[in-house]
Amino acid sequence: MVLKSFTIKYEGKDATVEYEDDLTFGEMESIINSSVDLSDVTKPKVNLPEYRIKVLLSTLKNAPFKTGDLVALRNLKSSVVNQVLGGVLKDYPLSKYLEQWMVSFVGNEDFEIQQSSTTSSPKSSAGRKKR
Repeated sequence: MVLKSFTIKYEGKDATVEYEDDLTFGEMESIINSSVDLSDVTKPKVNLPEYRIKVLLSTLKNAPFKTGDLVALRNLKSSVVNQVLGGVLKDYPLSKYLEQWMVSFVGNEDFEIQQSSTTSSPKSSAGRKKR
C-alpha cells in the first residue's frame, strides 16, 4: 500500500488529499460485490454511485473534510467530490475489476470488456439542398 496525494481547491484554498492506491483483495471484492449485479453475465448491472462512494470511503486517508463518513461525503459540494474522484479513480477503474471478475467466470479465454459510446448529433435545420 502506498499513500498517494494530490491537491484540490477546497473553500477557496489549495488542500491536499491523500488516498490508499491499493486496497486489500477482500475490500475490493466487497466493493465490487455490492456495486455489480452479475445475475445475467451477458448484461451486468453496475451501480456506479455505489462504486464511487465505496471507493472513496475505503481509500481516503487524509483530506480537508472528514474521511470515512458517508454523511460527510454526501454533504460535500459536488465540485469538491468531482475533484477527489478525478484523483482517486485513476487507480480504481471499474472496468479493470470487472474484467478480472469475468476472467474468473469464463476462464483463460481472451476476454476484454467491450466499451463503446454512442453519440448523436442534431439533424441539420438547413433543409434539403437542391441541385
